[in-house]
Amino acid sequence: MERPKHDLADSVKGSKQARFTSGAVAIGINVGIIAALVAGLSSSQLRQEMLDISASVIAKKVTKADLPPPPPAMVRPPPTVAAPPPQIVIAAPPPVVAAPVVAAPPPPPPPTELKSIERTHTLPPYPALSQRMGEQGTTLLKVTIDATGKVTDCVVVTSSGSARLDTAAAEYVKANWRWQPPTQAGKPVGATTEVSVKWDLKNAQ
Repeated sequence: MERPKHDLADSVKGSKQARFTSGAVAIGINVGIIAALVAGLSSSQLRQEMLDISASVIAKKVTKADLPPPPPAMVRPPPTVAAPPPQIVIAAPPPVVAAPVVAAPPPPPPPTELKSIERTHTLPPYPALSQRMGEQGTTLLKVTIDATGKVTDCVVVTSSGSARLDTAAAEYVKANWRWQPPTQAGKPVGATTEVSVKWDLKNAQ
């Protein structure tokens, strides 16, 4: 029994289409692989060229004038030189030289005794008014005598009770009484002494 022709033709036609489809697929795969390789290669080259262009543009834009100035050189301060410690020199004290011992001169001998010249030591005249008023008593006087034996000062130490009698006694002694001055180392010297003048109406003249 013969197959119909149209079935055989359809079968042949289907096999041709299948082979064509398979070949197209294979070609497409190969083309895709090649395109992928080319695309990958082109992308890599394109990326490299873009990097080169960017680098060139950046290099052109960044000029020397745009660069920041270099940092100033750090100037280090000079090293601090510590001053040497002061040298303390303690001078030795000068030798103590003992001062020569000078013997003190002996004290002068005491003055000799003051001696009164009795003939001058007379009683003063009694004041007439004191006689009439009955004034009497004893006047104690401190007498200063110079190197000639003369009285230079006469001061009332104890009053007789009558200023009139005291004044009369001091004036009379200073004007009339004399002493032989004492001597010291052979020279006459002044002195002081105390004397009394007794006022008694029995001796009034």
